Amino acid sequence: MNQLEILALLLLAIAMAHWAGSKPVGRWFGGALLVIIVAALFANTGIIPPASAGVPLYDTLLGVAAPVSIFLLLLNVRLDSLRKVGLPMLLLFLLAAAATVTAVLAAGWITGSADWMGRWYGPLSGMFAATYIGGGANFNALALHFEVLQSGNLYVAATVADNIVSVLWISLLLLLPQWLGRWLPAPDPQHRQQSVQAFTASAEAPLGLHDLVMLLALSIGAFVLSQLLAQWLERISGVELPPILLLTTLALLLAQLPAIQRLRGGQRLGMFGAYLFLAALGTLCELSALRETGWLGVRLLVFVLLVVGIHGLLLALAGRLLRQSAEVIAVVSASTVGGSTVVLPLVERFRRPDLLLPGIVLGSIGNALGTYVGFALVYYLAA
Repeated sequence: MNQLEILALLLLAIAMAHWAGSKPVGRWFGGALLVIIVAALFANTGIIPPASAGVPLYDTLLGVAAPVSIFLLLLNVRLDSLRKVGLPMLLLFLLAAAATVTAVLAAGWITGSADWMGRWYGPLSGMFAATYIGGGANFNALALHFEVLQSGNLYVAATVADNIVSVLWISLLLLLPQWLGRWLPAPDPQHRQQSVQAFTASAEAPLGLHDLVMLLALSIGAFVLSQLLAQWLERISGVELPPILLLTTLALLLAQLPAIQRLRGGQRLGMFGAYLFLAALGTLCELSALRETGWLGVRLLVFVLLVVGIHGLLLALAGRLLRQSAEVIAVVSASTVGGSTVVLPLVERFRRPDLLLPGIVLGSIGNALGTYVGFALVYYLAA
């Protein structure tokens, strides 16, 4: 199957999910979650290849569609909207990181991982702590350093379990306000109403040809520029700065210009890009790959499910104590478990553009901290 055929089927999955999301039952799930579900069904039934088949299109959508969509959505952000969410979210993020480390230790004790993981218990624990504070790059950084790739099926099973559970967790977070909204404090009604109104007005703005051309030129150009700037900064200073931070900075600077503020349809284009990203994300939920790893894969799946479950429970308790809403808790959890890019579908689902920028910043902080925390945990378990 060629890349164009796969893209056509992914677009079909998005169209089906969008149609279902407009129906009474589908509205309860939301379009974002339905895109993941339909794409995962396509991948697991052989309609499209799964992610393990090495499809270049999936890599492009995961690596490009999400950052470009984030850029488009950030063009509607005004910096004064950060005052009410910045510091509380940062504190909650630090607690989420601590909850992840606690969850890894607890999951290891519950499942007796030190016995069946053997000498890989410390490195694998560090890898999962790193990825659920930062992201996949942190996971692989520890895997390379501690030579976990030489463990054979164990590394493969860990990667498969991570992919499946991450997708499932993001899907659950999309429903978190519906499940825990009554138990957790409600968001500031006035602030939330203003955010929803801004989101709705932008999403419903007409999209002219001039707007389309300018928005695509700006977003793709800024994406390329952020990649080049990151490479240049690393070359001259040795500092590895995440390109998403540079892209975010460019978007925020442009968003304050009147000429950019007059462009219409950025929200709609950004949401479409987010759906493409989610469709590619759904292909990572590959159950056949889990079956191939056998009993080892099941054990690791249980371990990882416990990690994210305990993380979520501890974070929900912390959010209740700090009087944070379910929407804020979901975005903070997504920024740790999934990183900056997976904040995007939650913001779309909750209609809370004010949470996008803090979520991206927190995800970038997690990328910076994840590897350090992962190494520290490995050395602690080895002591």
